[in-house]
Amino acid sequence: MKKALLLIVALMLMGSLALAGCSGGGNATGETGGKDGDNPIKLVWWVHENPSFVEANKKLIEDYKKVKPNVTIDLQVFPYDAFVQKIRVTMNTKTAPDIVQMFGTWVREYAKNGLLEPAANGAELQAEVYPAAIGGFEYEGQVYGVPHEFNMENGAALRYPKLFEEAGIDKDPATWAELIEDAKKLTKREGGKISVRGLDITSNDSVVFYFLALIQQQGADFWNQDQTQVNFSTPEAEKAMQELVDLVNVHQVTDLTKLGTPEEPYMVFFKGLSAMTTAGPWTIAEGHNTFNVQDFDYMPVPSYSDGPAVFSAESGWGEVVSKQSANAEAAWEFVQFMMKDENAFAWNLRTSSIPANKKVAEDPKYLESAPIVKAALDVLPHGRWIGPLADRDYFFKVINDTYAQIVYGKVSVKDGLKKTEDDINKMLKSKQ
Repeated sequence: MKKALLLIVALMLMGSLALAGCSGGGNATGETGGKDGDNPIKLVWWVHENPSFVEANKKLIEDYKKVKPNVTIDLQVFPYDAFVQKIRVTMNTKTAPDIVQMFGTWVREYAKNGLLEPAANGAELQAEVYPAAIGGFEYEGQVYGVPHEFNMENGAALRYPKLFEEAGIDKDPATWAELIEDAKKLTKREGGKISVRGLDITSNDSVVFYFLALIQQQGADFWNQDQTQVNFSTPEAEKAMQELVDLVNVHQVTDLTKLGTPEEPYMVFFKGLSAMTTAGPWTIAEGHNTFNVQDFDYMPVPSYSDGPAVFSAESGWGEVVSKQSANAEAAWEFVQFMMKDENAFAWNLRTSSIPANKKVAEDPKYLESAPIVKAALDVLPHGRWIGPLADRDYFFKVINDTYAQIVYGKVSVKDGLKKTEDDINKMLKSKQ
């Protein structure tokens, strides 16, 4: 996901932004406010330099000033890598900002260490936001932030309608079996090698998210009851992994020739070398703006079973309030202002992101404004929070390494998944 987050920086905006200064946080200003709304209050808000996010955030600040003229919000913008490091070394100091734009997967670590201010209206936020989106912002029964996007990689795929037409396919696949048959028809070869991939599910994110989804769509789970250990030694997990391996070795609708290269599957797609590629909705704007490709759409991916297309998702970007803030109440008031339906609606449209707010995602006007994301919006109710991964990078790397080893015949599905389970559980235990 880190690569996806870095790439999304380039996708949605037209213009360059000057970075704000890197001065100290909320407590360093010495400006504390009163509850009567008269005293001047300064809030420092740290964000990463996603251009569309920054522009949307600036508009929120502008609108908030009309509601709370006594509140000044100092938006400070940092390059992604510097931003991550700055949060790590500053959140437990008096120079911590009042508000931080934080990726949901990181939040529990900071909440666990007592560095975040819990929301006073946690139950209300839980009711307003999809469970998969807010899951990462929860810790031991309390809510420590608000996600503004539904971060997802499942349920939909980039697709070239023209290639479907050329292959004689006149409707979306309604079952997983139909998806595979369509992929076979769409796959093209030159000199015995694949020249156009029929169905590509080989990105680091897609492998993990579809592996987990295929388990869940069989009615099983990959966590134990208290989500402290994973269980991949199940018939459902073995069947899910075998399905992904078969795309390469049996159905031969894709390959791993790009594995380990900077060329992600969605990039391969936008070069016209794939007919269908599973990817998050953020890639839509990437295709339009970076690759200047317009003749594609975003199709639904059917469930692996007769049941709904259940899937796991990470909690996306949202706001948290620092425990060090001298103005925590005022900071939460601003965060809650961001969550108002009309403000969330405008923010998601400006950032081309999928709403975490249920009312916004279900508002017909949102679909009218962004019709291409219909496939993503349709499956949001089936999303589940991926769970406490502890070390997200390690979790994803172990699964992807196992997938590649199985494809290359270096290990069996059963043995590979057992080692994956053991390695991840060892990591999870070390983080408890």
